[in-house]
Amino acid sequence: MTVDAWVASFEYPDDCWYALDMTAEDAAERVAQAVADRGGPRDQEYAEAVYPELTAIRESAAAREASPVVVFVPPEPLPTRPLVPVTVFCAPVASPADGVGVEGLAELARQPRPYRYRDPLVSLVELPAGPACRVHELVLDDPGEDGRRGLVEYVSYYVAPPGYPRGLIELTVTWPSPTLGAALVETADEIALTLALRSTSDDPRASALAL
Repeated sequence: MTVDAWVASFEYPDDCWYALDMTAEDAAERVAQAVADRGGPRDQEYAEAVYPELTAIRESAAAREASPVVVFVPPEPLPTRPLVPVTVFCAPVASPADGVGVEGLAELARQPRPYRYRDPLVSLVELPAGPACRVHELVLDDPGEDGRRGLVEYVSYYVAPPGYPRGLIELTVTWPSPTLGAALVETADEIALTLALRSTSDDPRASALAL
């Protein structure tokens, strides 16, 4: 590890939440197997159904250099996709301009976007991990097979941890709205309060994917 290697972590609920090991090529398969191992009468079939979604989530997260990545697979199969309705991830922020901090990102987040269903809720907050810009938005998803566009809800924190060499990191919780409702907003805020970022330069045993 180099001095610039940093690892993020956060706490998340226990029941039916699973971490995708971003250092493992078979991360999606491992989570699908964990779903199958729950032992319910439909869990094997459920595991096979969620595997493609888990694979897509891992591939998308890898493209963002995201880690950790956590998903929620409900105890009972959902009647419609996504079958993996909640994703949580940390990733370095692709800054739109050099030197943009949390205040600048807040201004950018308030600008109109054609994909938004309504204006976002944007605020500046202090987290244990550092100052952050919190963005809560409801956006239109890509059209489904029937041509209709669903809604996706996000709570994102753009955090400036002290000493982090890449400037900002993003912690985002996303879910289909209004399937799971306002309770997940509270869950997202609780997760953000546990976010931690540390340098691995003094811990050669660290195996998590560096941000």
